[in-house]
Formats: sequence, C-alpha cells, structure tokens
Amino acid sequence: MIIHKEQFLNNVLLNGIQDMVYIMEVRADGNFIYHFINLAVKKYAGLTNEIIGKSFQDVLQESKAKFLLKKYQEAVETKNVVVYEDLYPSPLGEERFGENVLTPLFDDNGRCTHVVAVVKDITERRRAEEAASKAREMLIVGKQRYQSLFDYNLDGVIAIDDKGLIVTVNRSLELITGYSKDNLIGIHYTTLLLQEDVATAEKYFGVAINGILEEFSVRMRSKNGKNIETIIKFTPIIVNDETVGIYAICKDITEQIKIQHKYTESENKFEIIAEYSGDLITMLDKDGKITYVSPSYRDVLNFNPDEYIGKDFYYNVHPDDIESLLESFAQSKNTGKPWVAQFRQKHQTMGWIWSELKGSPVYKQDNVFKQMVVLSRDISTRKNYEDKLKYFAYHDTLTGLPNRRYFSMKLKEALDAYEKTGEKIAIIIMDLDHFKSINDTFGHDIGDKAISEFALRVGKRIRSVDTLARLGGDEFVLLLREIECRDDAIQVAKDIIEVVSAPWQIDHAEFVTTTSIGISLLSQDKFNTFESLFRNADQALYEAKDAGGNQYAIKM
Repeated sequence: MIIHKEQFLNNVLLNGIQDMVYIMEVRADGNFIYHFINLAVKKYAGLTNEIIGKSFQDVLQESKAKFLLKKYQEAVETKNVVVYEDLYPSPLGEERFGENVLTPLFDDNGRCTHVVAVVKDITERRRAEEAASKAREMLIVGKQRYQSLFDYNLDGVIAIDDKGLIVTVNRSLELITGYSKDNLIGIHYTTLLLQEDVATAEKYFGVAINGILEEFSVRMRSKNGKNIETIIKFTPIIVNDETVGIYAICKDITEQIKIQHKYTESENKFEIIAEYSGDLITMLDKDGKITYVSPSYRDVLNFNPDEYIGKDFYYNVHPDDIESLLESFAQSKNTGKPWVAQFRQKHQTMGWIWSELKGSPVYKQDNVFKQMVVLSRDISTRKNYEDKLKYFAYHDTLTGLPNRRYFSMKLKEALDAYEKTGEKIAIIIMDLDHFKSINDTFGHDIGDKAISEFALRVGKRIRSVDTLARLGGDEFVLLLREIECRDDAIQVAKDIIEVVSAPWQIDHAEFVTTTSIGISLLSQDKFNTFESLFRNADQALYEAKDAGGNQYAIKM
C-alpha cells in the first residue's frame, strides 16, 4: 500500500507541475542520460518516454546537444545552480523561449549523480519585451521629428554636434543654468559639468554617437556657482541615416534629491506597509533591534506583533540559523548591498516554517547606517517541493522503490557496520524469468504493472531493516541486514520464489511466471567491497538462470 501512495505522489507532484521537469543521470564518463521527464515535457516539447536512458547526443541535433552538454557540465563542475535561456521547438513546429534552471544533486561522497532541470516557458514575456522595445524606439523617433519638443520641452535640451560643441539650447536649459543661449553656443558641452563628472559624460556620449541611448546622472554648475543634480539622456540626431550629433535632454532633479533625503529621515513606515502589506515587514535599528513589525505577523505566524518589539531580529528564529543571519546582516550593513537569506522561524501552532527575507539598508545623508527595512515571506511550499525533487532522484518512478543510487548508500552503511561490529549481511539480485514474453504477449503496460506487482510481492516478504531497490528493467536487488547465517538468506530466497510463482492476474492478463535469484554472502577470507558483492550476486543470478530459472544460486 505504501508503494501505491508513493506512485500517486509521484504523479501529482511531477506530472501535475506546469513547468517542464527533466532529471538527468550523470554517468561516470561525463555523459548525461535522461532519467525522468514529466507530463509537461511530453506536452510542450513533444518528447516521450522513449528518450529515457538515452543521452543528449542520442536525442537532439548535434549543435543543441553540445550546447546542453556545456551547460550541464557547468552545473556539475561549479556545484552551483545554472540559469540560462534558450529556444526549444514545440510540437506545433514553432520555436519558443525557455528559462532553464539546472540544479546539481550530490551523494554523500560529493559526487554529482543527477541534474534536475526545470524549464519555464517565457515566450510571451519575451514577446512583450520586444514589443515594448519597439514602442520606445518609435517614441525616440517622434521626439527627433518634431521641433516643438525641443522648443517647448520643460526639461533642458542641448543640441550638440559630433565633436561635442553646443549648437543650440532651449529656453528651459537657460533657466536651469542661468546662461543665455549666446553664452553657450560654440563651447564644449562638458564646460557645464563638474570636472569630476566629465569622464562619465564623455563615456556615454561616445556610446550615443554609435546609436545607443543611455541615461545617467551628473552634476552641472550654474552661472551663480550652485551645483545642479541632473539626469541626462543622450539621443542621437540622425539625418539621412547618419548620426550628425546628439540631443542632451537634461532633467533638473535637485529638488527631488532633497525630498528623497527628507523622506529617508522621516522614516515613513505607513508608505512601506501600504506597498508591501502582503509580506511580513520588519524594521530594525542600527543594532539589529526590532522597532516595528507589520500586523501581518498575526496572520502569517499567529503571534502578537507587539511581542517582537525591542527584541533582537533573530527572535523566534531556529537556533541553527542564527549565526548565518548575524553574518549576512553585518555584511549588508557594512556594504550597503541588499540583505537576502533563507531561515526557519517559529509559527505559533505549526512549529518551524521556512521563510525568505530581503532587507534594504537605509543610510543617513552622511552615509551612516540608520536602519534596515526587511520583507520576509513563508516559502515552506517551495522548500517542500525542492525536497520532493531530491526524493525522486533517489527513487524509481515506476515502483516507488529506492533506486541504485539509494541502494548504494545503504550498502556502504552496511559494509561500514560490518567492519565495526561484524554485522553479517547478504545481497540478493533477482529478476523475472521470461519477462520479455510478458511484454510481447500482453503489451508494455501490463509489463510495467507486472514489475510493480513483483516489487509489491517481494516487499511483503522482507523485514523493515532490509532494503529492496530496483536496478532497472525487471532486475531488483535486496540488501539483507542482521542475518545470522547463510540459511537466513536462503530462506528469504525461497520465500520470494514461492510468492512469485503464485498465479498472476493483472487487468485482463492471467499468467504464471517465476524468478531467478543470485545470492552474494560476505567472504571471511577476502576483503569485501561494494563491487565484489554485486559481482558475485550477479554471477550467481546467471548461474540460476542457466540452470533453468525458478531457483537460487550462491556465491561468496
């Protein structure tokens, strides 16, 4: 019954996910083999289960295979998540954009065994961005076409030739700087700037001459000696498809800068709450003490918000996460970079829940740290999803049993126990006799169900300390622990032979089949390794099959 529940969970979590999910097995030779694809892959990419067990080179065109191989190798070598965008063909024949997130998975020895790829279709987003880009280009053309936008623009506008000399200015520029048009015509535009900002302006001027629009901040010096905070946008002047100069559109933001400083000093909490009311909002003073929490604390964590006031920011945080939060808080405070972290915090009734925070450090006008504004949200669902993906990397998707990778870890544990305590173990490898005839006679669907039924029958005859895993196809492996002698392993083999030989009825199919079993026992005279135990069990299996099947053989 447990196996059926795991299969149901597999179908719900993977085949119910709208994004495309691939699980690729990493082979020792560096190749990547398709281990699993979900329903979304079949629907949107047009692939089928026929690719399972194949490599990129077997399934894709050479250029695509090389591209993917490079990305997956990057994930394995860097041991980090790799994110990239590329094109993929849909079953309808059109090319669509996908955002790919590659997550490498590692065993206890640090070896990458699988890479989980989640592909989100971003075609509509890319098309929207292209449409927005075209709209901006049309707006730029419109500004250049109508002279009235120069003469009556509320922002200052300077017409500059390709050498950087001022050709003319509008009335707004005269009002901003205090200089008349006659004073400015013929001089270099950088004369209006503070000397320390000239290099910045020259860099963007060179870019704009080549047809690329840029916006940047510099300070201008007015005729009466005051500094003017401005945002300048350079727009190419194009005549007969040739760039002959630049329009510099200058917005005076001096007052806005002053207002921004006043806003920072005023600590306008209610403005922030109105904008981010869906998250937990926390304000910390310069020492990391909580000065404010949003009412949403009551809804999200079931705690009274007043309980947090005056406490350290790590109040109700899981003890194992406090040290990393202290370090990341100090780093953000000292560098001015956003504070981003994942941690566990206490829920009044649900215990520890995973949360993610994003903090913004706020400074006084003299660049002295004043406070931290923190937004956090519950990410338990996402963390559970990531845990389920890891689960499927260790389990067989058809039967729900552990796979070879999981079995390898359990066997290593058993061998370590044998070295320390002398605990005896045995390995049993088994498969169905004449399984091919079942597939040929009744079809692959019945064959798949027969494999699941075999796992169910064998699973009922083993103990909780034992581990049953599927190696692939109709081949299974069983780890017996805490056995006293070889007779214990033989009795298990006999029980399995008995339960398998009972009549089978799957849907409309009725048949009788048997199993062959190879048993590998620990050697008292030789050094026992993972490979030697597997090799002996495999050889014993072939001896049992050569002898006619429906029996067991033993090797040590």
